[in-house]
Amino acid sequence: MKPPSKPDVCMPLSDPDFERLKITYPKLWVDPKRECKTCLKQNDNTYRWWADSSRTEIATYECDCTAQWMMHLWLLNAGIGTNYQRLTWDDVATVDKGIVEQIMGYALNAARNVSDGRNLVLWSTGPGTGKTLLLTLLLKTLMVQGVQVHFSQFNEIIDLFTNSWRDKGEREQWNRRVRNVDALGMDDMGKEHKGRLEMVEAMVDQIVRARVSDSRPMAITSNLTPQQMQEGYGGYVMSLLSEQADFIEVTGADFRPRRRELSAQEARLGLVRPIAAV
Repeated sequence: MKPPSKPDVCMPLSDPDFERLKITYPKLWVDPKRECKTCLKQNDNTYRWWADSSRTEIATYECDCTAQWMMHLWLLNAGIGTNYQRLTWDDVATVDKGIVEQIMGYALNAARNVSDGRNLVLWSTGPGTGKTLLLTLLLKTLMVQGVQVHFSQFNEIIDLFTNSWRDKGEREQWNRRVRNVDALGMDDMGKEHKGRLEMVEAMVDQIVRARVSDSRPMAITSNLTPQQMQEGYGGYVMSLLSEQADFIEVTGADFRPRRRELSAQEARLGLVRPIAAV
C-alpha cells in the first residue's frame, strides 16, 4: 500500500527558511536519500501502520521518504513539531464530539473565516484536555487549504517580540511570522512569567490591534477563563479580540494517559506513525 499523499500546497522551502531551520535544529533532517524519520531506511523502505481510521487492521506501506521529508520541513517551518506532525483527527477520541465538530467546522469554512479574521479561543481550567492538539490539527488543516500559518508557544512569541527590538533579522521574523501571517496560533496564553506583565500587555496590544485591523485571525489556547483573560490583558484589547471570536471550552478527560497507552500498543505491534498533513 502507498502512504498518505503529500498535499499539493506543500512545496520546497525557500533557501532562507531552510537555512534558518538548520540553525534552529542542528540535527535537522536534510537528505531524504540518506535518512528517513519514518521508515529509518529499513525493511526495504517500508513501515507498518493501521490500514484505516478504525485501527483494526495493520497494513505495510511503501515509504515515500521524499514526501515525508518535505512535509516534515513544511510543518516544522510553520512551528509544528515532529510529535504533532504525526497526530491526526483520529487522535482526539477523548475530546467531546461536539467540541471537535466546532473546530473542524472552522477549518472546513476556512476561506470565509480567514477572510473575516474570525478568531478562535480554546480554553479550559484543567490540563491535558487536548487544547494544543486541537490547535495544531486546526492549523495543519488550514495549511492544506493553502493558508499560511505560524504556531508558537506564547512564551516564545514574547521572546521573539523582545528580540525584535534590537535585531533587524528578528524584527523581520516578528513581522512575517506573528504580525502578518494569515493565521496565528498561540499556545498556552497565560503561562508567561508574571514579572514580564507590562511588556506582555504591550505585546498583546500590538498583536491584537494589528491583526484585528488587518482581519488576520488568531487561534489561541489558554488555561484562563475568558473573564481572566480580559482581566489579565486589558479589557479594551480583549474586547477587540472578542468582536470576531468564538470561545470554546475544551472539556473532557486527560488525553495523556490514553496517548501513553496507544504509544505502548504501537510499540508492541511494531507500528510507525507517518508524518501526516491532516
